[in-house]
Amino acid sequence: MIRKVKYGAMVAAAVLLLTACTGSRVPVGKKDFVYHGHDFGPNRNAEYRAGVVDGCKTAGGDYSKDHARFKIDIDYHDGWEHGRLHCKGK
Repeated sequence: MIRKVKYGAMVAAAVLLLTACTGSRVPVGKKDFVYHGHDFGPNRNAEYRAGVVDGCKTAGGDYSKDHARFKIDIDYHDGWEHGRLHCKGK
C-alpha cells in the first residue's frame, strides 16, 4: 500500500515537472539577446550586441560610442540606437 502511494506521488510529481517546462523551450539558434531586462531579439551578432551595450551605457549617463564603427557598421549602429532607446531610465 505505502509502495503504491510513493509510486503514485512520484509519477504525479514527474508529470507536473514535465508539463511545466514544455512551454518555455526556445528552438536551437533562436535564443533572444536580453540585456538590462530588454529583449533585443534572436540571433544578434557580436557587432549588434556591442552596440547595444554602448548604447545602454550612454542612456545611463556614461557616454560610450565607437564613432568610426558607428559610421561604417550597420549592426553596431542599429544596436547602439536600440540600446540607447530601450535602456533610457534604467
